[in-house]
Parts: sequence; structure tokens; C-alpha cells
Amino acid sequence: MGKAIFQPISKRSARRAVMSGRKDVSRRGFIRAAAGGAGVAALGGLAAAPKAAANGETAWDRECDVVVVGYGGAGATAAITAHDAGARVVILEKGGEGGGSTYYSGGFFVSPRDVAGAVDYLMDCARAGDGHHFDIDRDDLTAWAEEAVQNEPWFRSLGGDPFVSLRGWYADAPGADSYVTWQPRENPTGVGLWQVLSRAVEERGIEVVYNAPGERLVTREAADDGSPVEVLGIVAAGADGPVAIRADRAVVLTCGGFDYNETLKQSYLRSYPHYSTGHPGNTGDAIALAARAGAALWRLTGTSANLCHKLPDVPVAFPSQLQLNAMSLSVVLVNRQGRRFVNEALNYDAVAKSLDNFDAVGRAFQNNPCWCVFDEKTRVKAPAGLPVPIGNPVYQWSADNSAEIEKGWIVRADTVAELAGRMEIEPAVLEATISTYNEHCARGSDPDFGRALGLIPLDEPPYYALKGYPGLWATGGGPRIDRQAQVLDVAGRAVPRLYVAGSASSFCFSHLYPLSGTAIGDCFAMGRIAGRNASAQEGW
Repeated sequence: MGKAIFQPISKRSARRAVMSGRKDVSRRGFIRAAAGGAGVAALGGLAAAPKAAANGETAWDRECDVVVVGYGGAGATAAITAHDAGARVVILEKGGEGGGSTYYSGGFFVSPRDVAGAVDYLMDCARAGDGHHFDIDRDDLTAWAEEAVQNEPWFRSLGGDPFVSLRGWYADAPGADSYVTWQPRENPTGVGLWQVLSRAVEERGIEVVYNAPGERLVTREAADDGSPVEVLGIVAAGADGPVAIRADRAVVLTCGGFDYNETLKQSYLRSYPHYSTGHPGNTGDAIALAARAGAALWRLTGTSANLCHKLPDVPVAFPSQLQLNAMSLSVVLVNRQGRRFVNEALNYDAVAKSLDNFDAVGRAFQNNPCWCVFDEKTRVKAPAGLPVPIGNPVYQWSADNSAEIEKGWIVRADTVAELAGRMEIEPAVLEATISTYNEHCARGSDPDFGRALGLIPLDEPPYYALKGYPGLWATGGGPRIDRQAQVLDVAGRAVPRLYVAGSASSFCFSHLYPLSGTAIGDCFAMGRIAGRNASAQEGW
């Protein structure tokens, strides 16, 4: 893809760069490879293992101005911005192709109508009803919104043709009408979004190296004055061993969240399991890479959540179309005791977060997993799972769910009592739940959970049940960053030459997910901020 921009460094110049560079390395400290542990894979496109200098310090094999680690929506955005500012940019992607969770998304991106309204709305979503703002700062959000309002014109400048599709979910919140999301007209999916971004990268001739996971940051030790370490480059895995890449200006981490890292999910998310509907490369690499640069962490409990279905032998989970379309389907959600626990027609993030409620009496998360219970008229209407990536699915769900029933993934029974037995739920409890719900439908009112949309009775056998779990479009937490997208250390100081954007550390939300496309809108806004600031750094 385009002309290679890595510049090989001779042994003599490599040693000179290590020993003096543009600052006095020998006086300020030594260059060390800070362990990051972001995975191991062959590095196609980069040859040669790094050579150790005579004094044991890192010798560079390649160099550029800005290294972007991760080729998804945020990585493409940061790379485009830095390139357009005149920087020599290389993108390292640990997988065999780009796209990240942008490719797996529904194709939405937020671009607010006005700054003040967007900030009011985001603050209200962060408040979550009790006045606590989850480490959200109004001034920071204002800086974010000032950039995010440019998402739509920026996307058009790349050749996209977006249209407005949604407005703020929480209509009673201030600024909801200002907070709008867009989709590409030609292909309104994540695949369509990625086509626009990847084409822009290719047109610019930006180097993309695949199968190239970042292994560890290369840093210069802090001086005795207590200043933070300085990031000088990165070591990536190569087919013949690690390759040291000098980043003359900065490193930008855009390598996704941790929704496929079981240890981090067990440590920081409220209940377990959570399954990802996003890209399998999201294994917490940014957290690991930034840790030895002294990065602080934040918002690790924040997620863009959904109700999902996880099938055997399919690596990615499927967003539940039963829940996404509950406003027009005869379906209820019941917990492991067979009882309803939520208004099924609420937005997907709110429903998913209700699965994390803890039953203090039973000492259990009774809603995780839950069951989607539906009848024959819903079964024939549409697939229960939303295929992902939308537009190029890894598994094609059958249109009437017959294949999934045949495989035993969806439970089938002729009566509600028989269905309950197969779900290992007390039949009388589930029968009472369905009977009460059907009575609510007949009255047109749901006094239990306030459901007004989709009050359609479950009255046409056979009956079906499919397990549902908390799903993740993306996690939101990671290395703490400021409004310049620069990483902050545990003392609150900016780490020189290290930036993060996208789901590696979402900037604009922490608790309630405000609207479809917020995470991608954050990728665009913070990706541009990171790319602009990284390219503006003076070379070291």
C-alpha cells in the first residue's frame, strides 16, 4: 500500500541516535524497552531483528515521525490527520487486515449539532440519576464537542456522504436534540464506514504493516527531577525477531479496548461473563503497552453495551435482534428465576446494563445470563441474532431461526411449562410471568416495567427461548488521557510523545452510553486530536 516510508538506519547512525540523538541521552538517562506484552505475531513487511548497541542500549532498525498502533477507525483517523500535517506515518496492525471494531459496528458515528447541547447531554448521561459524574469534566467535554461537531464535514471531506439517522436516546435529557448520529448513505454499515476510511489511507500512500503487534514501548528514563519518562518508539514483533522502530515525534495507541481479555473483564466489569460483538483483536493492548510508561488508568467499568447471544464455535457474539426490535415483537426477557426484570424495548445499552444488577438475597447476578422468550410469530419474522460484521458476517444466521433451533442453540417447546423445564426454570413461575405479561398486553399497559412499545402477547405456540448475555460493542476504559489525547501518568503529568485514541481510552462517556455511534464519533474526534498533536511534536 503506497511507498514504504520506513528509513533504515545504518549501524553508525543507529549508535549515534542512541548515544546522543537530538537530546543528550547519556546525560538524561538510558533508553530502555519498557515491557508491554501486547501479543506475539509475525511482522510481515518489516525485516531484520533489532541490533543491540555495543553498550546494550536499543539500536533502531527503522524510523518514521509517527507510529500508529492499531488500524481501526481511530488509527485510520490519526494516521490521516498526521499525514496531512506533513508527518511520515506508519500504521502497525497486529492482525491480517484492518477495520477493528469500526468494521464490526452498525455504521453510526456521532457528530453533534452544537457544542453546548452535546455537553449538556453527555453530562446528563454520565450523571446516571444521582449527581455523580463518573470522572467527567465539563471543560474536557466542551473541548471534545468542539472537535466532534467537525466529524460530519470531515467524513464528507474523505468522500463519504452521510445522513442523519438518530438523535439522543434520552429525549428528556437536556441537549438530546443536539446529539445526533450519522451513517454513510452508500453502505450504512460498519463495512461502509471502513471503506471510506481505508480508501483515504490508501490514497495517501500511508504505510500499513499487517501481522505486526506492538510488543513494548521504547522509553527514555526520567531525569532525577521527577519528570515522566519519554516515549521514543516501539518494538514490534517480526518474523525473525523483534524490530525497533524509532518514532521521531510520537507514538499513538489506537489498538482497541479489552473486550476479549477475560482477566480484565473479570477484574473491572460488574458481572461475568460479558461477550464481545466487536473485533477479536481487542485484548487490552493499549493498557499493557502504556503501563510501563507510568500511565494512569480510568473508566475501566465503562462500556458500550448490548444484549447479545453467544453461539458455540463462533468467536464473536451477536447483538440480539430480539431485543433491538422488541418494540415490534412478541418477546420478553426473563432472569434465571423466570421473572421479567426490565422494559425490553429500552435502548440496547440500558437493557444490557440491567443484566448487571446484583441480587443481595440470592447473592447472585440473577439476570446474567437471561433468557429471551418468544413465540412462533416472532420466530418466523427475523433472525434472533444480528449478523456481525454487518454487511460481511462471520456466521449467517438463518432467516427464520430454523437452523439455530435444529442445532439446539434455541430451545423449543409446545407449551410454556415444557419450555421452562428445558430452561431449568420452575414451570409455575414462567407460566405466571407470561400470563401476567399477556394481561398487560390486553390492557395496553405494563405497570411492572413501563413498556409501551411492542406490547404484543406471547400466545402462538410453539414457544422458544434463547440465552442472552451482556454484550460489548466496546469497552471504554484504558490509559488516562487529557483533552489533547496525551497519556497522563499516575502523578497526573503528560507522558511526552505518547497519545491514545478510540476505544483504547474513550474520552466522552463513562456510564450510560449516550447513543449509537458515540464510540465511533469519539474515534474520529480524538483520533484527529491525537494525530494533530503527535505530528506537531518536535523531533527528539
